[in-house]
Order: sequence, then structure tokens, then C-alpha cells
Amino acid sequence: MEAAGVESGIPGVGLLPWGSHFCQFYESQRDLADALVPYFRAGIRGNAQCVWVTAAPLQADQARELFRAAVPDVDALERSGQLEIIDYRDWYAKAGGLTTENLHQMWIEREKLALQRGYSGLRGSGNSSFLEVRDWKSFADYEMRLNGALQGHRAIGLCAYCLGKCHPECVLDAVRSHQFALIRRCDAWELIESSSLKIAKEELRKLNEELEERVRLRTAELEEALRMREDFISIASHELKTPLTSLQLYLEALLRAGAKGASSAGQLAERLAKVKAECSRLEKLVNCLLDFSRAMSSHLALTYEEVDLAEIARTTAERFSESLCQAGCALSLRADAPVVGTWDRMRVEQVAVNLLANAVKHAPGAPIEVSVAERDGRAVLSVRDHGPGIAPEDQGRIFERFVQLSPTERHRGGFGLGLWIARKIVDALCGTLDVESAPGEGATFRVTLPRVPAPSR
Repeated sequence: MEAAGVESGIPGVGLLPWGSHFCQFYESQRDLADALVPYFRAGIRGNAQCVWVTAAPLQADQARELFRAAVPDVDALERSGQLEIIDYRDWYAKAGGLTTENLHQMWIEREKLALQRGYSGLRGSGNSSFLEVRDWKSFADYEMRLNGALQGHRAIGLCAYCLGKCHPECVLDAVRSHQFALIRRCDAWELIESSSLKIAKEELRKLNEELEERVRLRTAELEEALRMREDFISIASHELKTPLTSLQLYLEALLRAGAKGASSAGQLAERLAKVKAECSRLEKLVNCLLDFSRAMSSHLALTYEEVDLAEIARTTAERFSESLCQAGCALSLRADAPVVGTWDRMRVEQVAVNLLANAVKHAPGAPIEVSVAERDGRAVLSVRDHGPGIAPEDQGRIFERFVQLSPTERHRGGFGLGLWIARKIVDALCGTLDVESAPGEGATFRVTLPRVPAPSR
């Protein structure tokens, strides 16, 4: 509510921002009551301090009785100080007379006092029916000054003008010194405002809508970030705990065997090999965490040098020889001709490793084809497997964080970050990483890199 304004209580006016200063032209006591009673009732409901300065044709006692019909606890409100219904003679006596400085200062001081007492702001109203012709110029100056003074304050002012006592020049002065005017026509309240004010209000409405939408989107982003953080912590805790538990068990077994002197050289070597394997697994997980952190913060450090993509493909294939053998995957490599570019060697190697590891994981027992070529002046690395393939609806998801498409994949371990990190690296190198696949036809991951990175990146 505060972002758009506070409720005016008057039909046809609706919400008002703090600092509003408007006027009402009336012909009868009924006109006054129909606007001011709901105006102050809305102020009481909004926890504002309300000051109603009365004059004929609606004197203080009459205003109090009319307001009592709408708000029964008027006496309690007046005792607490939230509501003050006061005759204009008493009000101007407090202000020290009808002077611009005194009146202006009194309203501003009232607003400060209202806030100190814990109210949401100040809501006031005055009636100019008592003015004599000689006083009009001074009062018009006061209204003009008050119109600017209320800006930036938690106060709203409604000034009442009797049409029967206002000559044309007075009406023009009143409209000029207020943000808008309110008049009754065909038994309904109608706003009189300039076209520039209407445009400004429409622009403000649009800005409010845009701000609300941005807040909604940002809130959704933050909620998603919190959900991902919780998912990540849960996955990381589980995955890091597994190799640590295995390490602990292997080391305890080694210590027991060493204490008994019952471990042969072969058994010792076998157990140490398992310890080394778990350490390597733990190292990979920690490195994955570091890469994830850097990629999330857009701090992927890149060190450029001249690199042969074909050489990287060959060395990566050699590193995976044992894993390929264990998975029963026959590797076909086509990377004989050099394809040289200026890239970060370690990061390009990481992309190749992630793609080959992904193929081994998802296509065990099936052939894998790796190729390096130059196409239209750009370097292309392709990794194709002959596994089960990827459904069309999942081909975009596989590059997202923590995505593991099947329970079997989640059981194998890992964070579901390999392809996401690979794409982040390729993006940082100004390239593209895409997939072509269909269920039952395997998948081809294709990395395309410019030979020289764009300077702006």
C-alpha cells in the first residue's frame, strides 16, 4: 500500500501519495460532510493523526456528531490526541493569526509531532469560508507555499472552498495552488487536474507496475538461488562424505593390519592403491566445487597461450584409456592435423575431459568417437557416443546446474555440474557448446571456438 499511496477515503480519488495537497469546491453542508467524513475515517484507519479545522456551514460540534455516526469512538480518539476537531477561530489563534509563515510552520510542526508519537503521518483539512476579501491574497500565497512545503512530508492536506463565495479569480488561484481539485457533479465527485498531472500520474502508475514486476522477478531469483544453495550443500555433503568414509575405512584396516603384522606387501599395495583412488576422487570433487564457485561468480581466470586442440584431444584420450577399457568403450580418434588457437590450455583440457567423462558415464559398452577439425576458420571438437540418447525436452536441461536425468546417474555420484561448467568455460572463450541427439541414437557434443578470442571478452 505504501508504495502506491494511502487511502483517501473519498470515492473517485482512491489512493494518494504522502505530500498530497488538494482542494474541494462545495455548495452545501452535505457536500462537505460527504467528502470530509470518509476522508478522516480513512485517516483514522491508517493510523494517521487527524486535524479537522471547521468553519460554516459545518461547525465543530456538527462535524463531531456527523463523524460519530461513522466512527463511534470519537470521544476516545479525541482524548488520545489522534483526532482533533477544532473551530477555525481557535486554530488561527494557536497559529498566531492569519499569516503565511505561522500557518505553514504549524502544519509542518504538527507532522513532526505526529511521527514522534508513533502515527503514520498527519491528515488535515481546513475551510476557507470565513475569509474576507481583504484576506484572500494572503491566504492564496499561504496555499501556494503549503503546496510545495508538504512535498517530502508524511502529510496530506484537503482545503475546502465554498463556490458561493469564490469569484472566478479565487477559483483559479485555488486550482493553481493545489495538485488537483475535487467538485461534485451529478451527485458524484469529479477530479479537476491538468493534462500534465494526468500524464505524470500515468507515468507513475507504469513505473510502480514495472517496479513491482522487477521486485517479483528478483524475489523469484533469490528464492531459486536459495533453493539451489540448499540443493548444492546437500549434494556436496553427500558426495564428499563418500570418499572420506572409504578413506577412513581403508586407513583403519591398514593400521589394524600393521599392528598385527599380518599384511603382506601385495595386500598393502592393493589397499594403498584404493586409498590413492579415493584421494583422486576427493580431489576431483574439490576441484569441481572450486570451478562451480568461480563460474557462479564469473571469476573464471583465463591464461591465454597458443594451443593445439588436436594435441589436447589426443592427450585426453590417453588419460582415459583405463576408464574406457573398464567401461568397455572403443574409442575412435580423428585428430591428426594440428588445429591451433589462442586459448586457456587448462580450461580447454577441462572441457575435453568433462565431455569424454560424460560419454563414458552415459554410454558404457558403446563406441565413442572424438574428432578435431577446422571449419570456417574456427576450431571444432566433437565427442559422439552411441548410448541411449537424450530426449528433446532434456537437451536444454543437461547444461543446467545439478541436473542428473536418471536415478542411475545420481547413484553413480557427482554434482551434476560437468556440462554446466564446460559450457561456462566455452562461453568465457567466446565459443559455443551444443548437443545433437535423439532417443536411441546416441549424442554428439560439439564445441566451436574462435581461433583468437574477442578482445571485448
